[in-house]
Amino acid sequence: MEPPPPYRAVVRGRRCDHPLQGEALATLSLVGLGNERSTYGLPLAAVFAGGVGDMPAVVGFMVTATSGLPDAEQGMATGIAAMTQQVGITLGTPVMSAVAVTAATLPDGIARAVLVDAAAVLVAALAPALLLRRSRRRADGRV
Repeated sequence: MEPPPPYRAVVRGRRCDHPLQGEALATLSLVGLGNERSTYGLPLAAVFAGGVGDMPAVVGFMVTATSGLPDAEQGMATGIAAMTQQVGITLGTPVMSAVAVTAATLPDGIARAVLVDAAAVLVAALAPALLLRRSRRRADGRV
């Protein structure tokens, strides 16, 4: 069976092929914002931008997970996709906390954890594109 076409979100009239990359950039921007009380508005804006990037990413992976399946298998596919989200939520907080406590000070630890989080999101954004490209080459007879 041929894999479903990649999901593309439309953001402000433009096609966004990789919404997770935008989320990674929004997360990465949190590192440079500092920890002064006067800059609290900037982290809120960056977190909002990351959340907006997350919405099309979640929709995209749910559509991809359930596309092309018979109706009898749609529920199972949705359940497996939702379970992956729950595993990520369950493991993400303790892993990022463990990364944060490796630094000498809390602000440095938080910055380190945010960098690791941004890197993880970027890997999650690029991995499907690379894997799908490789599987398409194999399906076409190219290696």
